[in-house]
Amino acid sequence: MSLSTSSRIQELQRKLYRKSKAEPDYRFYTLWDKACRKDVLEEAWRRVKANKGASGIDGKTIAAVETAGVEKFLSELEGDMVAGTYRPMPVRRVWIPKASGGKRPLGIPAVRDRVAQMAVKMVIEPIFEADFRACSHGFRPKRGPHDAVQEVAKYLTWGCVNVVDADIRDFFGQIPHDKLMRVVARRIADGRVMRVLKAWLSCGIMEEGRVRAQTIGTPQGGVISPLLANAYLNELDVHWEKAGYADRWGGNAHLVRYADDLVILTNGNAAKPLDTLRERLSGLGLELHPDKTRLVNADEGSFDFLGFNFRKVWNRRRTKRFTLFIPSRKAEASIRDRVRVLTRYERTVKLEQVIQDINPVVRGWVNYFKIGNSSESFHGIRDYVVKKTMRYLRRKQLRRGFGWKTLDSDLLYGRYGLFNGYKVAWAVGGGRSC
Repeated sequence: MSLSTSSRIQELQRKLYRKSKAEPDYRFYTLWDKACRKDVLEEAWRRVKANKGASGIDGKTIAAVETAGVEKFLSELEGDMVAGTYRPMPVRRVWIPKASGGKRPLGIPAVRDRVAQMAVKMVIEPIFEADFRACSHGFRPKRGPHDAVQEVAKYLTWGCVNVVDADIRDFFGQIPHDKLMRVVARRIADGRVMRVLKAWLSCGIMEEGRVRAQTIGTPQGGVISPLLANAYLNELDVHWEKAGYADRWGGNAHLVRYADDLVILTNGNAAKPLDTLRERLSGLGLELHPDKTRLVNADEGSFDFLGFNFRKVWNRRRTKRFTLFIPSRKAEASIRDRVRVLTRYERTVKLEQVIQDINPVVRGWVNYFKIGNSSESFHGIRDYVVKKTMRYLRRKQLRRGFGWKTLDSDLLYGRYGLFNGYKVAWAVGGGRSC
């Protein structure tokens, strides 16, 4: 994308954000024409392509679109959107395994619909972003899970050790369409945008060759879904802020949310914030999962949030307690499972290819967890990766009479490039020492 095109889109988003921020009650009437702009659609295509993803029910992949011609694809989509003849296809449903067991539904719109959703998202996101509160961190520009994790660590350090570890039951699948559209309508008055949002929500789900109508929920996997989910739960954030629950006189109960993953930290009685949370979610047509929602005292127990395990522990001199947050057991089990799959005996590739597959997986895991007290976990994962790769090398070379420790690990680091020259990350990437 040229600099001028990028600047035009950024300037459009800045104007929408400033208008929305300056006038909290203003409703935007002319937005559809901006989503139909050629430069917006071209940028939407680039983002969809960068996200990769599978094909929808039409079987058309990103590669197929490129083969047939991106210019023609975008021109046809632009024509349908301008003429008002654009209609979304049903979403293809697949099931992916969950870390806690079971499976999670994932909805995959067609590439054409993903590009249209991205274009609309680029236009309306600045409007809603102006309303979002600081406690929300998920799927927002310039925010991420690390921000939420550090917020939790901060409040624990402040002494807010009584925690509501909450889980919303089937959040994306239970959002009521009528209530969601009323929330959106407070800011969006453009009828064409509202109609296409409603069409994306109700276009149906194809599973096992049959299309099933959808009256509630927004499919996980849709480009527009995280923004709509954030807009809906912003109702909770706004109430929490206006009621003053996080203020010292209001209970000192701090809400930290990453999409539907949320915790409340307080130095008082955590049962009251839990009751308030349950009541507010009930008004939104949602409910807490009874088996996954609990009260925890971080001085006595621990809780998991966004892959980290949090608790308060004594320092070495036992003079004060500090916040310890490390990779959770599920997070460690997940990376071990992925390494185990990549080094399984049935693979017929050379060790160089195995290490090329392992390096980005481990590097991404290390970069995510390096903000915590992760040194001990890093050492354990590093040793596990070395052990599995050495065993793979031994089996492939039929050196079955030797234990893996008899092989020189420097061979893996030097000749084969294990960890790709960033061994120092294992020592310094763990943040504060355990």
